[in-house]
Amino acid sequence: MDNTTFGNRESGNHASGGCVSSVTVSGNHASPHVKPSEDPSHAERLSARQVPLRMRKYMDNAALFRCPVCAAASAKAIEEPADNSRDGRDGRDRQGVVEAIESMDLLPRGSALVCDAGHTFDVSRKGYVNFVPSQKPLKGYSKAFFEARREFLSWGYYDHVLQVVSQVVLKAAADARVNDRFRVLDAGCAEGYYLRGIRQAIQTADAEANEADANSAEISGAEISGSKVSGSKVSGAKVADGERPAAAAATLLIGADISKDAVRLAAGGGDPNLWIVDDVANLALADASMDCILNVFTPANYREFRRVLRHGGMLVKVVPGPRHLEQLRRALGDGDHDEGDVVRIFQRNCDTTAVIPATRTFDVPPERVPTLIGMTPLAFRLDEAQRRKIMVSRITIDARVLVGVLRPDETPDTIAQTTNQSKVNNR
Repeated sequence: MDNTTFGNRESGNHASGGCVSSVTVSGNHASPHVKPSEDPSHAERLSARQVPLRMRKYMDNAALFRCPVCAAASAKAIEEPADNSRDGRDGRDRQGVVEAIESMDLLPRGSALVCDAGHTFDVSRKGYVNFVPSQKPLKGYSKAFFEARREFLSWGYYDHVLQVVSQVVLKAAADARVNDRFRVLDAGCAEGYYLRGIRQAIQTADAEANEADANSAEISGAEISGSKVSGSKVSGAKVADGERPAAAAATLLIGADISKDAVRLAAGGGDPNLWIVDDVANLALADASMDCILNVFTPANYREFRRVLRHGGMLVKVVPGPRHLEQLRRALGDGDHDEGDVVRIFQRNCDTTAVIPATRTFDVPPERVPTLIGMTPLAFRLDEAQRRKIMVSRITIDARVLVGVLRPDETPDTIAQTTNQSKVNNR
């Protein structure tokens, strides 16, 4: 299968278009990697009790997804004009578009998500769904790379960035006035560091709110027994007035990455988050299904973000600051770093509401240097001998957290451009 790269051309070695694995479609059948499924009888359907929890969370949220194969087919039919003056293709193409759109919805069937055309996406026993099963491995983005990244992040070097991102998302969730859960997509989630951190922050806030409620109830009870206040004043007003932070159960977090190795690592542990192998240029998510999108040190596709975000939805994009990894850059002989083009593209697409710097410099013990080198794409071009020669004793993690609301309009300079870059970023 051909690999095509989509996304904004982002500068230097820090971000590039997301890698797309094309899907061959013929009629109602996809490539052999996406197997059609026959419609089973009712007896063949698994009951909720038979489906493990790691799978059931996808069954319960099936309405959020769409078939990427059918979506690709409809997009292809729309983009290729028919010659209706000679062979009557116009009517057939229009019918094909209608059929593809109508069959996009995914429904739970046993331990899989299946569209009306029969394209089947199994929920892995590891707890994730692969919507790009024909994707070839991306150079440099190996299991070892993501394991090194997970280890380095566990040492706290990026915690100050996570703290800013978590605060932005939690405030948005608490302020949201939505009828259903507040839904967050991490587009380019890697091994899941940011989404897991947000989940932990939500659970901490919820536990603190529960403790505050319990303390308030105890005080109210004591006041009632002592007849210090009238019954009309003791009514749990703090919760009723909406002062309680958004509960963990009220926020749905979805992590998506093109790398299967990354998503497998992210899905380990059986948390409530949803994890999908997905393509930023053809997301397997329904229109207007998300309230917030995170895009951390990784490529953006504003056309797809515009499609899956609800009207007024928030985009949180994190880009490297000018000092990011400056000590390592100097050791590698790299020049100055500038993400100005990426920021300008964000500002053309969004009404920017905040730009928050997050910068810290840390000591790096010698035994941690190999892990640092192993987790950055800056070192992809180096062999093992070259990597062993690199020594740094300090490292600066410099980020800018851009927060904005996507504008509904799309102009030629804001549409994601096709490039031939490999997927390189500075996560």
